[in-house]
Amino acid sequence: MSLLTIDHLSIDYATPGETPVHAVKDANFTIEQGEFVGLVGESGSGKSTLGFAITRLSPPSAVIAGGRVLFDGKDITTLSAEQLRVQRQGGFAMVLQSGMNALNPVRTIRKHFIDIYKAHGHVKKDQWEKCSLELIGKVGLPERTLDRYPGELSGGMRQRVAIALALSLEPKLMVFDEPTTALDVLVQHEVMNTIRELQKQEGFTAILISHDLGIVLESTTRVMVMHDGVIVEDAHSEQILRNPQDDYTKMLLSHYGDPRAEKVSVPGLERRESTRACGSDADTTDMTITVSGISKIYPARKRGEKPVQAVDDVSFTLVPGESLALVGASGSGKSTIAKMITGVERPTTGQITLGDKRIDQMKSKRALRALHADVQMVFQDPYAALNPLHTVEYTLTRPILNYTNLRGAAARKRMLELLETVGLTPVETFAAKLPHQLSGGQRQRVVIARALASNPKVLVADEPVSMLDMTLRAGILALLDDLRVRLNVSMLYITHDLLSARLITDKIMVLNKGHVVERGDTAQVLQRPTDDYTIRLLDAIPRLGTEQNQ
Repeated sequence: MSLLTIDHLSIDYATPGETPVHAVKDANFTIEQGEFVGLVGESGSGKSTLGFAITRLSPPSAVIAGGRVLFDGKDITTLSAEQLRVQRQGGFAMVLQSGMNALNPVRTIRKHFIDIYKAHGHVKKDQWEKCSLELIGKVGLPERTLDRYPGELSGGMRQRVAIALALSLEPKLMVFDEPTTALDVLVQHEVMNTIRELQKQEGFTAILISHDLGIVLESTTRVMVMHDGVIVEDAHSEQILRNPQDDYTKMLLSHYGDPRAEKVSVPGLERRESTRACGSDADTTDMTITVSGISKIYPARKRGEKPVQAVDDVSFTLVPGESLALVGASGSGKSTIAKMITGVERPTTGQITLGDKRIDQMKSKRALRALHADVQMVFQDPYAALNPLHTVEYTLTRPILNYTNLRGAAARKRMLELLETVGLTPVETFAAKLPHQLSGGQRQRVVIARALASNPKVLVADEPVSMLDMTLRAGILALLDDLRVRLNVSMLYITHDLLSARLITDKIMVLNKGHVVERGDTAQVLQRPTDDYTIRLLDAIPRLGTEQNQ
């Protein structure tokens, strides 16, 4: 008997007064004990909805329209809340996408474990500490982690804690829902190594849900591809890679590339050369960003702790029309540099200029307002960057009123032009929408349009595609590159995604613990890295076809 059988399962999202959304349509598959299966697809494909149904964690709006979920031969769709509580211990568990959202911010990690032991009663009180220490050790975290709050841990550490908490239920089946989203490549690699090792050691069955086909192919032995609520392909990982049968699977594979390759291309993204006049001082002097020997030291937060050196002696220039990638793992200082360039933070030492203006010396609201008209930020998370209560029209009109002289009909005309610029048409339709009515890619286009509202000369794009699917990434990257060329703006592109850096930037700087360890032409640095840290970043990227699990 199979451990898990999905029998003609269909799931709808029911909203009063609206037509139901068919999220999962007649899904059929079985998973044997000990298998490691990948479930891949883009946002909205139904993969997370299916994962929540398998673990009975679906929101109230998700209705099982037909079919069964058989776990160890038992239909768990009919179980009561109390029966489910009993079934979870030794049965199934889910590791959610965001470690921070999955943990209670006001309870220590130790108390998270205690809550589980109390709820299920499978561990005696005198064994709570011992079991918690063992589980924390299994995921590679130090003992002191138990006394920390979630906010004191890095993203990778929080994700490991979430895995340890799921393991405390001693499950036969573990479902991992996008466990590496928004983590840098080194932490992604470490988290996936932890999952793979635990799966082998503990012998549990695993389902890895992800939109990243590279991670799925590298980690799993079997892959199911989901599109528009339907499982369109189900085969061994090697077959998916070498001989995909469905056109959608082929499309997903086409959006992968190796940044180390001699030539890199992604459908829908053609690299364009800037039209800037490189030799003309008149074109570059006024709006060149010059960063000279900046350092940033944050004072100790607690007694006994040491100050944190976030950035150490970093220098570079960014001329109009040029794109510079700033890459490195989390904590390398990338975002701190972005904050200093936009005037949010001041360097401890060194200076930053925009033309002949000292950004690091700006204090008055008027000076910072003038700076923000010229230097704008494109934020990482399109879901958190927009006010859910405001329409797209309101969101774009506010910066137009704040940073330009346009008013009334002229301001509205400019707002509609911005929507046209970022490809959100018909413009009148999108102007009236609220954020929840937009896809992730559409939200990020609104974020970009908002950044363009002041007619900036510099765009600071801080991980602008890390939360998006591969196909959506290509569209946003193509848009940013087109705007750079067409509007002759310079772009500081902050990322841990080396493939996207290779695709849209001229130059690259690699940061490690606040230091610049390597810099130069993007293609040259990524093809022939000289620093060990750059090599580690590149080696952490899944190489499709070279290290597959057999």
